[in-house]
Amino acid sequence: MGKYKITDEKIRLGYEYAIRNKSVEACDTWLDAWEDIKGILSAENLKDLDALDKKYSWCEFMSNFIQDLEMELDNAGQAQEEYFKKRIKYCEEMLEVLSEEHKLTIENTKRAIAETYYALGDKEKCDSLFTGWLDEDPYWGWGYIGWSDCYGFGTNKIKPDQTRAEEIIRIALEKKDVREREDVLMRGAEIYEESGQIEKAKELEREMKRLRKQANTLIKPVKVGRNDLCPCGSRKKYKKCCGQN
Repeated sequence: MGKYKITDEKIRLGYEYAIRNKSVEACDTWLDAWEDIKGILSAENLKDLDALDKKYSWCEFMSNFIQDLEMELDNAGQAQEEYFKKRIKYCEEMLEVLSEEHKLTIENTKRAIAETYYALGDKEKCDSLFTGWLDEDPYWGWGYIGWSDCYGFGTNKIKPDQTRAEEIIRIALEKKDVREREDVLMRGAEIYEESGQIEKAKELEREMKRLRKQANTLIKPVKVGRNDLCPCGSRKKYKKCCGQN
């Protein structure tokens, strides 16, 4: 029980740093806690983070904490590149302890890994990862969006490549059964508008309106918890995104 309390205190302290925008300090504290968590999982023969959540009462749900750490590592990486490398290592370890029930978190974590390689200037690795994952799941809409965004926004090391961004999003647009299609259409419309292809952008916007109308007619609203991931695909918690008052 002592080890758990010490780890929980580290997690709480990390949130204090994060609130004060001290990303590096937050990440260092949280990564220390993460090492403890891996040790607890191994020592107590717990198969995944869900089991850890059920056994102990944490200051924050494990499902929230692990995502907050992933995003904070991205913030720290903007200031110190070594934290991008730590983000990749951490995300790879996270995938090993997530149950299949956390499909959205798994997808977001994969995106984080590939996007971080791109941020480090290794677009070949980024392409390889996204290609492999989309071969396994060719209807993963946010996979195409994340990949396209890498090229669309560029980094300090790689200039934006709008042609490549358009090529990637077009692959998704051609798949009528792609998941998160409305988000894919929105991103495609933005890309076409920025490149001056106004008619193509308007065509996608019309399809978006049809989908929204159909959804409002056929699908009942889904209640989203304030600590759940926002359904818009931002990878932020609902309370920090579309659920803000």
